[in-house]
Amino acid sequence: MQRKAMARRQGINGGSQSEPLNVLTLARNLGLILAWYILSTTLGLYNKKLVGKDGLFGKGAFPAPLFMSSAQFLIQALLAKAVFYSRVVERTARNPMSWREYIHTIGPNGVTTGLDVGLSNLSLAYITMSFYTMCKSTVPIFLLLFAFIWRTERPSWALSGVVLIISIGLALLVMGETAFNGTGFVLVMVASCLSGFRFTLTQVFLQGHQEAGALGGPLEMLELLTPVMCVTTLLISVASERLHMVLPTSPYFSSVEHALITLGIISLGAALAFMMVWTEYKVIHHTSALTLIIAGTVKEIITVITAMLVFGDQLTTVNGLGLGIVICGVCFFNYHKYTKNKPSQPGRPVSKSQQSASPLDAPSSSSIMQHENKQSDQGKDAAMRR
Repeated sequence: MQRKAMARRQGINGGSQSEPLNVLTLARNLGLILAWYILSTTLGLYNKKLVGKDGLFGKGAFPAPLFMSSAQFLIQALLAKAVFYSRVVERTARNPMSWREYIHTIGPNGVTTGLDVGLSNLSLAYITMSFYTMCKSTVPIFLLLFAFIWRTERPSWALSGVVLIISIGLALLVMGETAFNGTGFVLVMVASCLSGFRFTLTQVFLQGHQEAGALGGPLEMLELLTPVMCVTTLLISVASERLHMVLPTSPYFSSVEHALITLGIISLGAALAFMMVWTEYKVIHHTSALTLIIAGTVKEIITVITAMLVFGDQLTTVNGLGLGIVICGVCFFNYHKYTKNKPSQPGRPVSKSQQSASPLDAPSSSSIMQHENKQSDQGKDAAMRR
């Protein structure tokens, strides 16, 4: 039985049986990535339009972007519970968490994700959509930074080259931006740093690591994280956005009718964000955070082009050169990760870097098979001793 299971994993138990599974898996992953492209780009344009200078329906910019993000997180949490309640999706985690476990494991990721999304939305009030997208393309730098801190990556000349290339590209992006705003730039770069941190944490929670198993499926992660994200952004909003002054005087809340329309506007953005984050988590769950970064590189180019067409953003020669250098750095980073994680050939020694597991890497079938073989050998030894 064990050999048959191993054969099915290796694809040697009949080539015609393994190929359809591979094709279906590829089609599923491509479909998820395409859906993520559409939802992410649409949500970015929608939020930019809402918090931008003109706003929706000629009402001007929405007065409190962080409050809007907090309300959207609350709606996303309710949507996740509604999906589970309707049994459209079944829960995979059977044992409920204690409050102590929830605060210890979910708290840091929820706070980080809430700040990432909240600061990203806030930065759109100061900078163009295209410049925002180009700055967010620097996330691999921060992925590497946290990998160095957690010692899941060892500093090397190749990784130093990645950081240098992306940093040069970022400098050119800033130099070539005709409508540069320091506040917006700081906000989006802090959000990029938080993105690198939360992507790593999210994959660890979804796929597990050496010391613990996965905490649940993609929708369960969304249900667990959104309450913390809501509270985090709401506290910052109350402290910084003077809600008691800006909301009553805003045309978005000037009457009960306008307030209901505004609630519908926020709910639409929340629904888009809910579907996008659910899709994002499913991509990470079925592949890895690295796959999401690779797919995001293509999405950034599409978003920049879309922003130029929709909002009339200008892309200068220096901007374009900077974006091209950043993309080259991201591609170099992806190639480095691919060659490092590529399974070694039979008879070829495995390097220590390949043996060490990283939260950025998806668990491979070969490591699972080695673990099963080890357990089998231990079982045989125990039977002989008996």
